[in-house]
Amino acid sequence: MKIPYTHPSISHVHCIYRGQRMWWAFILSSVSVFLGGLLALLLWNITHRGFNSIGVFRSRQHGWPRRRSVSVAPVFNLRNALKEWAFSIISAQHLPGKVLMVLIFCFNIGSILTYIVLSDDPVESCMKEYSIAFLIDLTLNICHLLCFGLRFLAAQDKLKFWVDLRSLVDFFTITPSVVSLIYRRAWLGLRFIRALHILDLPVILHIFNVFNSHSTFLKLSRLVAILSGTLLTSAGLVHLLENSGDPWLDAYDGQHIYYFECVYFLVVTMSTVGYGDVEIKTTLGRGFVVIFIFIGLGLFANFVPEVVAIIINRKRFDGNFPSVSGQTHVVVCGHITLNSASAFMRDFLHKDRGEVDVKVLFLGNFCPDQDLEAFFLQWFLKVTFYQGSVMLRSDLERVKMHKAAACLILCNRFTHDQHKEDAGNLMRVISIKQFCPTTRVIVQMLKHNSKAFLQNVPNWDWSRGDAVICLAELKLGFMSQSCLVPGLSTLLANLFTMQSEVKLGGDKWENLYREGLYNEIYTEYLSISFTGMSFAQASKLCFLKLRLLLIGIEYQSEDQELSVLVNPSSHIKIKQGTLGFLIASNASDARRASMYCSMCHSDIKDLSKIKPCRCMEQNDVSCQPSTMGLGYRRPSLGVLPVSLEGECLRGRECMRMQQQVGQTEEHVGLDSTGLFHWCPPVSLQAVSLTRQSASAVALQDHIVVCVFGDGGSSLLGLGDFMMPLRASSLTTPELRTVVFLGEPDYFSREWPNIQYFPNIYFMPGSPLCGADLRALRVERCAMVVVLSSLSSCSDTEPCMQDKETIHFCVNLYHIRFKPETGPHSQSPSQSPSQSSSLSSSLSPCFRYRQPAPEQDIGQGFGQRRGPSNDSLFHAPVVPEKTEVTPAHSTGATVPLLVELGHVVMENMFKITLSLSMNISNVCFVNEADSQEDISNLTLTQAFSVGSVFSVDLLDSLMATTYFNANVPGLICTLVTGGDTPLLEAQLSEDNQLRRGEMSLKMWALRQRSKLAQLALQDEPLRSLACEHFKELFCRALDLLEILCFGLYRLLDAPNPFRRRFVITNPPAELLLLPSDRVFCSVPFHQSHLLTQRRAQTASQRQ
Repeated sequence: MKIPYTHPSISHVHCIYRGQRMWWAFILSSVSVFLGGLLALLLWNITHRGFNSIGVFRSRQHGWPRRRSVSVAPVFNLRNALKEWAFSIISAQHLPGKVLMVLIFCFNIGSILTYIVLSDDPVESCMKEYSIAFLIDLTLNICHLLCFGLRFLAAQDKLKFWVDLRSLVDFFTITPSVVSLIYRRAWLGLRFIRALHILDLPVILHIFNVFNSHSTFLKLSRLVAILSGTLLTSAGLVHLLENSGDPWLDAYDGQHIYYFECVYFLVVTMSTVGYGDVEIKTTLGRGFVVIFIFIGLGLFANFVPEVVAIIINRKRFDGNFPSVSGQTHVVVCGHITLNSASAFMRDFLHKDRGEVDVKVLFLGNFCPDQDLEAFFLQWFLKVTFYQGSVMLRSDLERVKMHKAAACLILCNRFTHDQHKEDAGNLMRVISIKQFCPTTRVIVQMLKHNSKAFLQNVPNWDWSRGDAVICLAELKLGFMSQSCLVPGLSTLLANLFTMQSEVKLGGDKWENLYREGLYNEIYTEYLSISFTGMSFAQASKLCFLKLRLLLIGIEYQSEDQELSVLVNPSSHIKIKQGTLGFLIASNASDARRASMYCSMCHSDIKDLSKIKPCRCMEQNDVSCQPSTMGLGYRRPSLGVLPVSLEGECLRGRECMRMQQQVGQTEEHVGLDSTGLFHWCPPVSLQAVSLTRQSASAVALQDHIVVCVFGDGGSSLLGLGDFMMPLRASSLTTPELRTVVFLGEPDYFSREWPNIQYFPNIYFMPGSPLCGADLRALRVERCAMVVVLSSLSSCSDTEPCMQDKETIHFCVNLYHIRFKPETGPHSQSPSQSPSQSSSLSSSLSPCFRYRQPAPEQDIGQGFGQRRGPSNDSLFHAPVVPEKTEVTPAHSTGATVPLLVELGHVVMENMFKITLSLSMNISNVCFVNEADSQEDISNLTLTQAFSVGSVFSVDLLDSLMATTYFNANVPGLICTLVTGGDTPLLEAQLSEDNQLRRGEMSLKMWALRQRSKLAQLALQDEPLRSLACEHFKELFCRALDLLEILCFGLYRLLDAPNPFRRRFVITNPPAELLLLPSDRVFCSVPFHQSHLLTQRRAQTASQRQ
């Protein structure tokens, strides 16, 4: 109920100026103090500058140096001392300053509360006695006055301080209190402007370390402070104007309205509701409301939704993970988008893994958009998103990082600065390992040299399961191996990625391809029934009895040294608890290897009935911990362990292999790690070709690498491409000549990383130029590889990322080659003398220098790759292929492997995602794919024949590595040609390979099985006379120690270009065709089988 207001209090007999309103006196006192002080400061500044200009004070600074200790110097020192003392007290950098700021804020809040209490009284009244509220307000104003004095002393610019907002608030609140005390007349006045100090709320919260400077709560507190301060101050002004009335009217036109009614009115006005139950009567009040509407509506429309959104999001994404005993969870951080998150979850929850009872926590320092939030809500039982950063210990504690089974760090493959992206992920690893040293970390890296820095990260431990997936290394490794073994990139990608089943019923070749497509690599501890067997015996047992393909084991020597071995030699016996690498269609099928018992399951025909028996319960190897968690050092990949008791046997075996292999290869130089062929570096100019000189070089079965790049594009890391091609497990006749074609500005930056590999040429030019391709004799090459470093996510259309690659494919397919009379015929315009002169001007880096007779196996590494009298213009050695590649008549038949950059595919979550490849671009590589609507790259004909590869196929390695810590080791063994801690240490030291001294140990490091492709119609497989794949599998293992695991078969007719497709893990009863080629793993001591046909062909030519 409103009370009529008739000003009875100012008519009291004890009031001075009884019956008159004196509000103007209070305002005039405040204005007088402000203007008087401002005038005094101006006069002081003018006087001081005037005296300085005439030199009155200059003598104290520059003259009379002997009298500096007297005169007025102590006065100025005292002033400086007072200024420093006042500054130290009010500065928030010191503890007293922080305490004082908190007290000042509390005093202002107290003044606001006092104002609210006094607002129920009339705006202006006489005081017969001082009330408690008035005395409290007076005390607080005295405190404000003391703080004002301290700030005045500490101010560097007094004039600027005098007109500061805080100073104005003090002028119009402290001065009226003094007037009220003297004249015993109270005026509510402008006390409400103390509410502006609520704007200091974020500073006060920061002093108490409630949040950091980049916290979302900081933004929330600022928004709340601005809204609250503006609303309370405006409500106070409305309350003053309505209760005071218009001053120019003789009659009172105001109304008695409570302060909170004013607050309510402004809130209703800002929200545009306008109930109308509270109205403004005065002219000044209505004028202010008109102005406030423009300001308030803007604040309400912008700030309130943002405040609500922050509160809701903080509630949803800012909690703590409730750790439940027995529940496993992993943390995923790094580059989190809808594409990366859905791709990860597609592989992580793939049905072939069985029931995955693992909670996935995504940790990102951002608020997810609607699409990403919808994805998280769709899988809320398995996925939870938390807003935070792995760089903050508090956020790591929120997601219980120290209890997580692993932390997986994703990278952004489309970044413009790959080194910056790797540096960011490296910082995340350092932070996680510092706060949670025992947590397993799996990180994606883009560059190989960034991978080497992980060796120096504290608490990084390979034996704990820490792993790095280097995308550039693996991508180039897959493509490089396909140059030696066509189609291998497709076969390996199928084995290391999870694929969903697709209905069969298409062409015959499609059914065979898709049956093999659903096979993956799994690891299981081999049961005790395998103990004492050789690898060949165990692999045959798995294939014939268990329908599994055992391709390798993790071997532990007697001195506890680990090695990942693929198709090890017969003297390696399987021990109890050996970990096997198996090719199977799902995880349940792979478990047969750990449950098989020779006594209980020998007569079982139905494989689904193989269950753990009592014999296995007594010797259960599946319960043994993985060797990755036993604290051993990182295993050597593909390298046989060296034990003291086997050193003599090892030496004799190496000498035997040296004599056997040395008959087919010249003197060999290896790097210091013993894993790669090495030769002294030469300059890029020494290996550069021109069109004329390239035509003079007899190129045959070589590799042409077309690189699209310029001086400003990012480096691809061609060293990763060359490592598999120069693995020490390859003999000299197996080394293919590699010719790079591209821009000199780009290749000059790549050359320092590959200059120590032999058999390399470079030709400046353009891959889109037909004359350059003809000069490099692409019609007789073993493979043409297209790489591009120009693709960028800045293109308006995603398909345009592959424009250079598509242009090359279209250009190549329309090139026609002239028939030649012989494989090494010269151009008609060249005479033999011209050819000789051209070849002598080059440095044939594709040949090792023939050692002198007196040189032994440890000499010859100091020679340059320059020409010698007996090695000039030799035809490049024909590699492992059993026949010389015939010349192709058109570019459409030239073996081609390209990398695509962007694909749209549909995943298991029924969300169409624009991933990093584009299916529509595949039709330019293979026209057959343009006739079908395929939503997955792996189902296209171009991928099945091994013509297309994409780095996105490696996304599943993150999830695969989590479930199987040994997979990265197997991939490096199969793809990069072997890996050792010594190699990682060497690359971490200076990122280059160095010369090694040949020794028995170096020869031992060469004894690694290698992947190859053999034709059934050629030796040595022709003599086996096999009709079914199981016969080939068993006979090749027994007689040749060769492990067969796939077929490369011609497509169904019509097949004018004679293209082949990949069959991964063929069925045992599959009939073989005479034209089939076999993917196999060949031991090093059987290398002569790979070059046997080549020697016969060379002798026939002679």
